[in-house]
Amino acid sequence: MSDGRLDVVVVGGGISGLTAAFHLSRGGLRTAVLEAAARVGGAIETYSDGTWRFEMGPNTVLENNESVGRLIREAGLDGEKIVAAPAARKRYLYKGGTLVPLPGGPGGFLATPLFPLGSKLGLLREPWIRRPPEGTEESIAQFVRRRLSTAFLDYAVGPFVSGVYAGDPERLSVRWAVPKIWSLEHEHGSLIRGALARRKGPAPGGAMISFRGGLEELPRRLAREIGDVRTGVAAQRIVRADGGFRIETSAGPVEAARVVLAVPADAAARLLEEAAAGASRLFAEIPYAAVAVVSLGWRREDVGHPLDGFGFLAPRKEGLRVLGCLFPSEIFPGRAPAGHVALAAFGGGRTDPEFASWDDDRILSTVLSELRGPLSLRGEPAFRLVRRWPRAIPQYEVGHGRFVERAKEIEEALPGLRIAGNFVGGVSVPDCIKSGTAVVEGMLRG
Repeated sequence: MSDGRLDVVVVGGGISGLTAAFHLSRGGLRTAVLEAAARVGGAIETYSDGTWRFEMGPNTVLENNESVGRLIREAGLDGEKIVAAPAARKRYLYKGGTLVPLPGGPGGFLATPLFPLGSKLGLLREPWIRRPPEGTEESIAQFVRRRLSTAFLDYAVGPFVSGVYAGDPERLSVRWAVPKIWSLEHEHGSLIRGALARRKGPAPGGAMISFRGGLEELPRRLAREIGDVRTGVAAQRIVRADGGFRIETSAGPVEAARVVLAVPADAAARLLEEAAAGASRLFAEIPYAAVAVVSLGWRREDVGHPLDGFGFLAPRKEGLRVLGCLFPSEIFPGRAPAGHVALAAFGGGRTDPEFASWDDDRILSTVLSELRGPLSLRGEPAFRLVRRWPRAIPQYEVGHGRFVERAKEIEEALPGLRIAGNFVGGVSVPDCIKSGTAVVEGMLRG
């Protein structure tokens, strides 16, 4: 082995790759990160001009697995962590031109105008609805219509899917996109019975958090701790070499005994094509949703709505181009100057892909016209910014299992290679951190 050969090269400087590299380097392995972009963090990007602070990607992180708390603690960021205001537990849904609070308990559920009485009473039969034949794969929409009702699809599950995946419930797989919901039926035969059984165990959930300087503090800190993070270096090909791997890059070849690949699906398809004898080409078929994020600052006196919550989601049935709007300055401090509020709207997704390709003026005018009514906005915004993500979120659609299986097959065929991109291990930040951590545990064990 040459002196310049590394123990591990992590290709991709998003949160999955940085998590893996951080733990590998702390475990004593000579580790480098290669990132094609000029910055680390991937979709975690914070805009700050000293007055306003907005998240261009995820707005919060849920500490819902041990890997998240461990990473923050070991990176030395506990002191910078901030927890969402209690008001963030309240969520709104857009219906009929106004914002309706999502019910927070049985009483609220019975009283809410979001669902007709028939759908509410229909829940009584849910525990007795049979499961589909073994091996059947349903879309989220098929699953919800079968077990609940079309109303629950339109005004509960569908908007949730827009908020997480910017996806289409008619195409997303319930097995792969929302595995916790799928497992309730799979393990207990019923959503209600499964939910009651889980209530007997440890309480689910976790704190919703960010950092004083925004979420991008996390990838920046991880990169500093790792040390050998090479931004602006694009990997071009990964091949077998001397019992390990050679990564050909825009800055020359890099050799390592092992590789963690934490890049989008199309990049993984290209990078592994030769080493995997074409097997990786399948990854290029994974669809992605395009999203436009619109950050708006407003004088508080010009906003009639109390903004007493996390934000609102807009069901597709209501006909808005906006998928939802968050209230960042009500969730965390330091997001807007005194006397102002911050709003973060998003649109596009799998059901409206052209929205993200519009020019800034058209996106802004559409978003402003759709927010003015439900939020009682007057005048013009004090701040505005549009950020587009042409390939924002991989879509776990029906048949997604074939991509997960192909990733396992490639790992088995290429010992020393691990695939940790968010197209196989979950799309949320906690999922990515968990995936990156799991990859490392296997490598550090041998």
